[in-house]
Amino acid sequence: MMQYRRAMGVALGVLMAFNTACYSFVPAAQGLAPQAGDQVRVRFNADGTAGMTSALGPGVEAAEGTLNESRPDGSVVVGVVQVRLTAGVDRFWSGQNVVTIPATYIAGLDVRRSDRGKTRAAIIGGALAIGVIFALALATGGAHGNASPDTQPTP
Repeated sequence: MMQYRRAMGVALGVLMAFNTACYSFVPAAQGLAPQAGDQVRVRFNADGTAGMTSALGPGVEAAEGTLNESRPDGSVVVGVVQVRLTAGVDRFWSGQNVVTIPATYIAGLDVRRSDRGKTRAAIIGGALAIGVIFALALATGGAHGNASPDTQPTP
């Protein structure tokens, strides 16, 4: 029974890892602005990293979240949920949620899209994980914990 639970935990962990792998950030297409509600990553230039310190803290190279508004002057309003530091560390953001980012601070804008290759890998990985769970469950006697089908429980 314990092996079954352990296998189930490992399989669920693998599935969760593959689930997040189904998406990636891709640069916004030229001339096609992302729409309000899209998940975006705003990458900052050097001036942006310095200029956004008061809103996001020091050493932030990118902010991720939901695009609330894209203004005609090129600035964007983002509901920030995560920031990436220049050291390469991602952190969930607990500060002011909605942040206006001036166009002069933006080095690039990426949009979160589904990734077909990663989705295929997730489906295959999920199917393999389910197969392993069933194989382990059968090897350990199923949900009842009987190691052998000939063994009868005592009354």
